[in-house]
Amino acid sequence: MSTAAAARPVPALPEGVRLGEDHGAPAVLVDTPAARAVVHLHGAHLSSWAPAGAEEVLFLSPTSSFGEGAAIRGGVPLVGPWFGPGRHGDRPTKHGWLRDVRWDLVEAGAEDGDVLLTLASPAARTELGATLRLRLGAELSLDLELTAGEEALPDVEAALHTYLALADVREARIEGLGGADYLDNTRGLAPATLPEGPLRLSGPTDRVITADTAVRVVDEKAGRTIVSTPRGTARTVVWNPWGEGAAGMDDLPDDAWPGFVCVEPAVAKEAAVDLAPGASVALGVTYRLER
Repeated sequence: MSTAAAARPVPALPEGVRLGEDHGAPAVLVDTPAARAVVHLHGAHLSSWAPAGAEEVLFLSPTSSFGEGAAIRGGVPLVGPWFGPGRHGDRPTKHGWLRDVRWDLVEAGAEDGDVLLTLASPAARTELGATLRLRLGAELSLDLELTAGEEALPDVEAALHTYLALADVREARIEGLGGADYLDNTRGLAPATLPEGPLRLSGPTDRVITADTAVRVVDEKAGRTIVSTPRGTARTVVWNPWGEGAAGMDDLPDDAWPGFVCVEPAVAKEAAVDLAPGASVALGVTYRLER
């Protein structure tokens, strides 16, 4: 389906925010006393966030592609309106079309030193409308809302596929998921249960975990902890391809996989929702750093 449509008017931008380019692609560039950030218009893709006095929080592959038709490897890709191949494994594009189209910046403002941005999916996608709201400051908040058009949409899924930058994933631990049930996507979605206590990754990991609680990613080697607090979610996905998976990715260097872990709030798999015409589903997350 074509996404061509008349461009929405660009709102007035607060101090420290401008429209420009990043890696040759159109983006919203944020540089304020509270934080630096980059939001690509293609895919409404947050590719960078660093609160004042801190190093980059999001991993971005040095060999990623950017711009129209590209899916950026890193940052926060938007997943939806289906997850992976969809509930029945028959969707033609992995993880849906939200990350494959150009979004419009429709609102911009500032509050208490934070930058507030709202982006909307193309008006031409009449079967579903999507809105992403970002709050960029000492903390990072993202809220994604999907709204059905004039027809019902079954099995709608969504996720915020956040790549968190780490010194070394093999030395990090993930707290807050102990004892939860999960589906192991490295073993054909086989059901399993996490042991109590912190989760430490030791090989290829792709788990859809039945958890909607706060998660702490403790990166002792970097001397910081990233706290993820989700809302409106039903699942937490933890993913890292390890060396075996990275070797098959053109947009990820073979030696880059230790530098991140994906901890993503999701509405997916058995938690997918059926949307009546005009109905919505929303999910969000806030990230903050602890020293």
